[in-house]
Amino acid sequence: MRVGFVVGQFPQLSETFVIGQMAGLLRRGFEVDVVCNGITDYDFADRHQEPLAILLAHTRDWWGAAAHLRASIERLPAKLRDKVSTALDISSAASLNRCDVIVAHFGHNGARAARLKKWKRLKPPIVTIFHGYDVGVPLHERGLGRYNDLFRHGALSLTVNDHFRDVLVKAGAPAEKVAVHHMGIDLNKIPYEWKSWRDTPLQLITVCRLAEKKGVEFALRALGKLRAAAPGLSWHYTIIGDGPLRQRLEALASELDIAEQVSFLGGLPHQEVKQWLHRSHAFVLPSVTAENGDVEGIPVALMEAMAAGLTVVSSYHSGIPELIEDGKTGFLAAERDVDTLANRLRFIAEHPDECESIAVAARRKVEAEFNMERLDDDFAAILSRFAESRQVA
Repeated sequence: MRVGFVVGQFPQLSETFVIGQMAGLLRRGFEVDVVCNGITDYDFADRHQEPLAILLAHTRDWWGAAAHLRASIERLPAKLRDKVSTALDISSAASLNRCDVIVAHFGHNGARAARLKKWKRLKPPIVTIFHGYDVGVPLHERGLGRYNDLFRHGALSLTVNDHFRDVLVKAGAPAEKVAVHHMGIDLNKIPYEWKSWRDTPLQLITVCRLAEKKGVEFALRALGKLRAAAPGLSWHYTIIGDGPLRQRLEALASELDIAEQVSFLGGLPHQEVKQWLHRSHAFVLPSVTAENGDVEGIPVALMEAMAAGLTVVSSYHSGIPELIEDGKTGFLAAERDVDTLANRLRFIAEHPDECESIAVAARRKVEAEFNMERLDDDFAAILSRFAESRQVA
C-alpha cells in the first residue's frame, strides 16, 4: 500500500512528529511518498540514515522543476498567482494518483489537495490531520470556511485533541468524518527516571520555539515572583530553543533580576536536548493563545518530559488538559496567570517527595494514551480501511 503525504516544507525540526509517523508506516510495510512545499537543508539529523534517507528519496516538490520560481510567483498579483500556482499544483496530481490514500498534515495542505479533488484531478481519498495553527488562526479570523472544500471532498479529518474536533464540527465538517487521533512518542527511547531535588537546586527546563504561544514570558514572570516571595529557594531555569522572541525574553529576564538564574542555550541537536532533560527535574511550558489565534495541539515536548520522569507545569490551554490533570499528572494554571504559576513552581520546589507520585502517574498516562507504537497501529488500520474501500469501489 502506498501513502502520499502532503506537507509544507520538509523535513522540519519543529515537525519531527511527521517524520515519526512516516517512519511508523514504513516499519509496517507501507510505501511512503512525500509531496512538499520546498525541500529544506535539514542539519539536525543525518540525511543519509533511515528513515530520512528513504523518505527524501521519495520526496518531490509540489512544483517540480519550477520550484525555484516559488519566490517570484509569490510576488505576482493575487489572481495571476492563484492561476499559476494552481497549474503547478496540478503537475503533482499524477504522482499523488499513484497512491492509495493521501495524508495531509495541517488543514491548509488538506485544502490544497481537496481543491484538486474538487476539479477531479486527484483520485485517492484524503485524510487530513489538524494540529493547532491551522485551527486556531482561522477560528480567530472567522475564516474556517476556507476548509469547506476539504469538508466536502475529504474522506476524514483527524484532530490531535477533542477541542479541535468540536471546532471543526461547529464549522460545518460532517461529524462522522471527524475523529480524534493523538500524536504520540516513542516510549522505547525514553526511559523513566525519577530524580529528587531534595538538598539540591531545582533544575527547571523549557524546550520549544521561542514564539508567543509557548508562554515562556509567563514562566519568567512567575519565576520573578517566586524569587521575590522566596529568595532562599535555589533553582535554575534552562531554555532551549530559538525564535522571534529570544531577545525580548532575555531582556525580560534581566528586567526581572533573574538573568543569573536563567540560561538561553538556543537550538540544540536532539541528542543534546535529551542530555539536558536528563539533568533536569521539572519541565515548564505555560502555553497561551497567541494574538493571531495560534494555539497548541497537545505539545509532544510535554509528553516526552512526562515519560522521562520530569514534573510538568503547563496551562489550561487547547488540548493540554487532555494530557495533564492538575495535581495528578502535573500542574496547570490558567493562561497568563502568573500568580498561580509562581505558586505551582514554589510547591514543586518545596515538595520533591510529593512530586514523585505525580511523575509516576504522568508516565502511566503517556503509556496508556500517547504511545506512538499503538497510535501508529491505529493510524495504519485507518489508512488500510480507506484503501480497501477505494479498491472495492
